[in-house]
Amino acid sequence: MRKVLNEDNMSNKNLPVLNKEQLEAVNTIKGNLLIIASAGTGKTTTIVERYVNMIQNHGYRPDEILMTTFTNKAAKDMVSKIVKRTKFEPPYVGTMHSLFMRILRVNAQSIGLNPYFTLLDNDLDKKKIIKLIAKNEGIDPRADNISYLLRWIGKFKNRGILAENLSENLTIEDIKEKGFIEEALDDEIIRIDPQLRKKVNKVYKKYEAELRKQNLLDFDDILIFTKRLFETNKEVRDYYSQKFKAIMVDEAQDLNVVQIDIIGLIQNDNLCVIGDECQNIYEWRGSSPELVFSFNEKQKKIVLQDNYRSGKKIISSVNKVINAMKFKIDKQLNCTKESDGKIKIEEFSDFEEEKEYIVNKIKKLLKEGVSKADIAVLFRINSIGKELERELKKNKIPCHLSKSVNFFEREEVKDILSFLRLKINPYSVIAFERILVLMNGFGKGTAKKFEEIAKQKTCSLIDSLKLHSEIKLSQDKTREVHKLISVIENFSSNPITLFLKDFGYLSILKSKYREEPSKLQDKLENIETIKELFEGHESKKEDIKNFLDGLIEIDKKEKTKDRVTLSTIHSAKGLEWENVFLASCNEKILPFYFRGELDPMKRDSELRLFYVAISRAKKSLMISHHETNGWGKEYERSSFIDLIE
Repeated sequence: MRKVLNEDNMSNKNLPVLNKEQLEAVNTIKGNLLIIASAGTGKTTTIVERYVNMIQNHGYRPDEILMTTFTNKAAKDMVSKIVKRTKFEPPYVGTMHSLFMRILRVNAQSIGLNPYFTLLDNDLDKKKIIKLIAKNEGIDPRADNISYLLRWIGKFKNRGILAENLSENLTIEDIKEKGFIEEALDDEIIRIDPQLRKKVNKVYKKYEAELRKQNLLDFDDILIFTKRLFETNKEVRDYYSQKFKAIMVDEAQDLNVVQIDIIGLIQNDNLCVIGDECQNIYEWRGSSPELVFSFNEKQKKIVLQDNYRSGKKIISSVNKVINAMKFKIDKQLNCTKESDGKIKIEEFSDFEEEKEYIVNKIKKLLKEGVSKADIAVLFRINSIGKELERELKKNKIPCHLSKSVNFFEREEVKDILSFLRLKINPYSVIAFERILVLMNGFGKGTAKKFEEIAKQKTCSLIDSLKLHSEIKLSQDKTREVHKLISVIENFSSNPITLFLKDFGYLSILKSKYREEPSKLQDKLENIETIKELFEGHESKKEDIKNFLDGLIEIDKKEKTKDRVTLSTIHSAKGLEWENVFLASCNEKILPFYFRGELDPMKRDSELRLFYVAISRAKKSLMISHHETNGWGKEYERSSFIDLIE
């Protein structure tokens, strides 16, 4: 007889107290299920308890449950809570990218991939490849154009549109506009030539060809190739379909078409979808609430309505915003807190005045003893954040601007990881060039010569080094080449030690930063962190590959402890603060649009961002707007403010 959890037997065991809807979700084990979980409704607790209930009371083994979520931070939180409740680490809880990467590694050869492929996980490296292609195609390689091309490649992949199925002659749309046009891209405004759209297909095809040549996959490829694996290999698909007796998909409103297809290929009337279609704010990445809406129509649905985060006035405003959306599943949040919470709306003559006010209010909060970590300033576009960052720093208030350089983008970290990638993938031009130019007397020109040898001889880049006599190097340079070959092909010693000492990276770094001791110290500390992360791994090729794959699961965001957070609304999703400022809430900023009027779809899209922004606040929410930009251009206050006043 299967055990049903209820309020009595949960409280007797000193377990989390669940409300009626949470208990129903925890006890619904068989069949497909939709859990609608709005902001602050105890979603993580609910799905963790459902997982634990399956293990402890329904005979499921941990390796029979697949549970995916959207961010490494959320995955880490879920894993730690499951460990606390069950005393074991769940083997298949993580982001889709990390979980499907493991499946792809095991089965790479069955879909024609070299099993020692490495990940191109950095936008700067992707842009290097695209920039080279752009130059060869006569495209102006300025930053906005490269960002635009990268964005469209991502759009294609997130919609499952493969380069091999596109014609170079097809265009995304007929272009009639002339001159430059403005577009929103990742919370930035960029200016691009509309004619550039005609060249996207060709650039995408060449980008994919270059990745295959270098034995590289980007993050989107993990999903593309997993889908291909399950579609083309029935044996593998059936194995995982039978293996996972239960599948739980968190943040289902953020899935793209490829992710939805992958889950559809392995689910078998055992899928629990958790999400909130009102928080679908990543459409520009290809995300779609399609699965949530589909389950709403056809499957059992449980709506979590009790909010445990925000005060009454804030929840009242959240409900008004939800009601204003046209495309949604009806819901109404209940406030469980006794406190009212505060909402204040302020108008200023210009952004300078608005900025000054926000900084002074933050100073006042800090004087009252509020922790910096309990304060966040949110905004729709990055340029606002950069201005606020300058103002806070001018006033000596420690702050962290989201989208600043993360740990894995730091010079010394990228150098070490490039060395490790080159050891397992000697075809990666990105890694090869980064390491080669570290050596004394070597530049991009020499790297290109070796790349040409590799192309002519159809060999790896490391093998091309062995043919150095063809480009007549000096004795000193020849010694450097032999040293590099030696450390790359050595799989018996710790690879990081090989790089730091035998290759001489520590000496290179100390020489480069000898006049900047504090910067050098930071870099040495980052190197120690990488060494600590590598602990427990051996020096064999397989171990290095596993270490690099494991980095996918590490939260790459900078620590924001004891700093005021400055964040775009997109980056703030999933987070919460006691005190939230929503800056520059003006028409054409939030909601963000260029000309004309908002159509219903776009209005809902921007309303969802407004909903996410205001629902981050636990105790206090201050919304501000300004009348002019300082150069005489007038701004209206956001029409969204009218909804909550």
